[in-house]
Amino acid sequence: MIDTRQSSVLQALLSVESKPKKDVRMKRLGVDFQIQALDGKTIHRIQEQCTHYTGKGPKREKLLDEEQFGALVIQKACLIPDWSSKELIDKHGTPTEAILGLLLAGEIARLSAEILEISGFDSDEDEIKN
Repeated sequence: MIDTRQSSVLQALLSVESKPKKDVRMKRLGVDFQIQALDGKTIHRIQEQCTHYTGKGPKREKLLDEEQFGALVIQKACLIPDWSSKELIDKHGTPTEAILGLLLAGEIARLSAEILEISGFDSDEDEIKN
């Protein structure tokens, strides 16, 4: 029985897509964005880049700039559109500025949540408990 289970687990691991992809409908724009999962190292780097500290000594606090975090997650995980395309850069300056300038706050939050979900960060607490 253990051999069968081991075989099933190995088969599942070997056949899984390393970076899952998903189309996300952007209702306001009437188009689908294509996103892919991010690995833990990339998400950690983005978190570090978006973390700032306030206060001194024992009152020092770590703050995450959530808007910047969402924009960078989208920039790294979006396959379509390509936020670094020449047209967007010419008009908006940087991919991050394009994302923040073209997408609404709720769209950024929803899209970044979808990216984190396919990256294995499910928000469903029941799954985590089991």
